Amino acid sequence: MIVFVARFPSMMNEKDGFTQRIAWIDALVHDVPRIYLDISLGGNIRRKRIEIGSATIFRLNLFLHFLAIIKIFKKASIVYIHSVYNALRAIPAYWISNTVTDMHGIVPEEMDVANKQWRAKLFGYIERVAVKKSSIVVFVTNAMKLHFQNKYKRNNVEDKIIAILPRIDDERGSLESVLSSRRDSGAVIYAGGIQPWQNISLMLSAAARASNYKFTFLSSDYQKLVQLAADAKVNQFSSFAVAPKEVATYYLQSEFGFILRDSISVNKVACPTKLVEYFHWGVIPIVLSPDIGDFGEMGFKYILLDDFVSGKVPNADELNMMRLRNREIIDRLNLSCNNELSALKERLRSSSK
Repeated sequence: MIVFVARFPSMMNEKDGFTQRIAWIDALVHDVPRIYLDISLGGNIRRKRIEIGSATIFRLNLFLHFLAIIKIFKKASIVYIHSVYNALRAIPAYWISNTVTDMHGIVPEEMDVANKQWRAKLFGYIERVAVKKSSIVVFVTNAMKLHFQNKYKRNNVEDKIIAILPRIDDERGSLESVLSSRRDSGAVIYAGGIQPWQNISLMLSAAARASNYKFTFLSSDYQKLVQLAADAKVNQFSSFAVAPKEVATYYLQSEFGFILRDSISVNKVACPTKLVEYFHWGVIPIVLSPDIGDFGEMGFKYILLDDFVSGKVPNADELNMMRLRNREIIDRLNLSCNNELSALKERLRSSSK
């Protein structure tokens, strides 16, 4: 019996990269009887069981239903734990079950960046247990794998590198269509939230200085962004929310896209969904630093923020060559991910028999 420790993907926000990863892995065993443990530290006071297709979802409280959780772990042939956050809720599994941990990110470092030192220490301990005791660890990037090798000396041939790549099913996404798309000259896009790590203020500061460009920010926080842009004195600026399926239309109209991630460990091991979408739709990324996941090593094409602001921008032919190069990187990533997913699928399905 396969047990996943996570919320069932159809009950979560499918736009979120975390959920997309859970859905990807679930698709490998969609027809296999399996259990999802949605374990809460403070909620789920009443035990609840839900059946969805071949999946059985248990909503449990770690403390009130501890013995029931242990019983499920003991019966499991394999326990697949999504992220160190969920590993905290499933810590006994590492001593009584065959475990796979999908890291998703480097949580202690994320907590450090957020100035949550006590949580960084707590998740540092949980992470160490997960890395030391998992039979397989799944990483998002090779940079993340190297991070854990350096930190814990782990070097297991069964470990997997599976990037979090969005499923894009749109006929407009063919390479020919992307390269021939009529983009608005000087159109710059951003699609996402206003969390601190996005560096929104830096984007708007750059937009105020690059007054000959037109900026479109797609976000559910559009009202806040409109005010921030006005405060920053950005001239050609619009912000609004659109349905996820409509975002591609704006990508195809845009030449450039902001992704201003600081050069810190959290970003150096990441695989941002936004950047992958830019590559797929032919949007040239404007970056603060090219140290993002494996993309620098893979030779992705970008424009540095300072060059963009100072007007050092390639011509139309050069931009198309950059789009072609970035699209080739996505094709390589997809091939690698499919191979790793096939191997993981075989492991999961064989363990369910």
